[in-house]
Amino acid sequence: MQEPLKVALTDEDSEQLKHEVFAVMSEAVQQVRDNAIQAPEWFKGKNQVAAYLDIDTSIVTKMIALGLPTHHIELSKLTFFKKSEVDAFILNDGFINQ
Repeated sequence: MQEPLKVALTDEDSEQLKHEVFAVMSEAVQQVRDNAIQAPEWFKGKNQVAAYLDIDTSIVTKMIALGLPTHHIELSKLTFFKKSEVDAFILNDGFINQ
């Protein structure tokens, strides 16, 4: 069995590496946050789905009748739609992969 590779760093180099890794991770986290703000995963109500797809809400109602999944909060009349499910519905011509 081969010995694992070992790297010896000076304290200064070790500290610099920590800072560089932290900077890369911080940038990645910020990109995820920015993407989440720009394209939320959940739409609240037919109006948001309609705005996302640039269609009338009556079309969203027809999509629901054809099987577009909806999500509800108990004791609430609010309907939510998951963006990835809306995208899948459109990309699969109205068919949802179960």
